[in-house]
Amino acid sequence: MIKKILISAGIVSMLAAPAIAEEATCAAMLEKAAAAAEAVKMDDATKKSFDEMKAKAEEQAKAGDEAGCKATVEEMNKMLGSN
Repeated sequence: MIKKILISAGIVSMLAAPAIAEEATCAAMLEKAAAAAEAVKMDDATKKSFDEMKAKAEEQAKAGDEAGCKATVEEMNKMLGSN
């Protein structure tokens, strides 16, 4: 009985893993936003604001604040016009 439960749990875990893996991490989102910023022409003030937001997101990621980091990256994407 326990063996069947453990096997079932293992199968469910294997099936759920790809769905969980597709959820973007903040680090991946930040990397993508930084790459997109390279292709966008920004004035000095916008570039400074973008860089400050990037530093904030990096600090949030470092502190383990995934939700805060993702929110900051979303703001960065809006700034780039690529949300």
